[in-house]
Amino acid sequence: MSGHGTLTCAFAAIGRLALVMGIRKLFLPHVGMRGTVKRLFEEFQNSLWDVRENCQDVLRERRASEHSQLHELAPGARKRREFLTGKPELQREVLCELLWEESCAEWLGFNDLARPDTKPPLRRLASLVREPDWTDTDNIRKLRMYRAAAFIDCLRPNVLDWETPRIPDMEWVLEFIELFTRPGISVEDQTNLIDDLSRPLISLEKIVQTERAPRTQLSLDDLRYVRDTAELSHEARAVAWDSRTPKPFQPFGRSNVEMYRDKNLAQNWRVAVNNQIKNAKKLFGSDPSQDEGEAN
Repeated sequence: MSGHGTLTCAFAAIGRLALVMGIRKLFLPHVGMRGTVKRLFEEFQNSLWDVRENCQDVLRERRASEHSQLHELAPGARKRREFLTGKPELQREVLCELLWEESCAEWLGFNDLARPDTKPPLRRLASLVREPDWTDTDNIRKLRMYRAAAFIDCLRPNVLDWETPRIPDMEWVLEFIELFTRPGISVEDQTNLIDDLSRPLISLEKIVQTERAPRTQLSLDDLRYVRDTAELSHEARAVAWDSRTPKPFQPFGRSNVEMYRDKNLAQNWRVAVNNQIKNAKKLFGSDPSQDEGEAN
């Protein structure tokens, strides 16, 4: 991954069947024979924020961006919860780092970021995770999947069963990774996905929908116009918003009529419109004569 740009989607060419068949438990079978592995899952989750100091210098030089700040902001398990309640922009940086294939390869002991010609010492956890009969690529894919699952579990606790694991849950994680790393995805869209994970009222299924009504923040004048058109039907409102003069009112970045008539976007458009109507009425009330008192 170059700079603090977007990641390359690693799953685009992989079929659903291949993904499901490739899902194994995080730890190797013999690990569970030694007793409870609960502490190992916690250790793995904590390890997401334990980045080696020499890696910080290498990444700062190679990527020359604020991306390396995550090593200073979240150096270990002690700050995990504090960090994950912070800004989605910084949380996005962490997930980008966790999904970076070179970082995964380094953690698994396949290469050393600081010394490309040598291999780093094998971590104890890595020796319990790495599949001896898999290729490096498959092991990296496995680690990316579980890193993402553990990260998501911090933002949305006890929703995914990544310890058993529950196959449908891990399939969802793979969908999320594919969406988060899809070619051309913007930093803003990645940040919005992270923000969605922090909002329990947004279902996991909703998060991975590829067609969603865009987010928007309206000015006071725009919200007042939304309130003034609140009593129109959705169809009439779409026409009115697109026909407003001197400039059409298209808060979602495209024609309201087109979205209203698109079977894949219509429901999301209605939901987004209703949310803005609710915000407008909360701010101004239903009576235009209350504008001055309620807006101030």
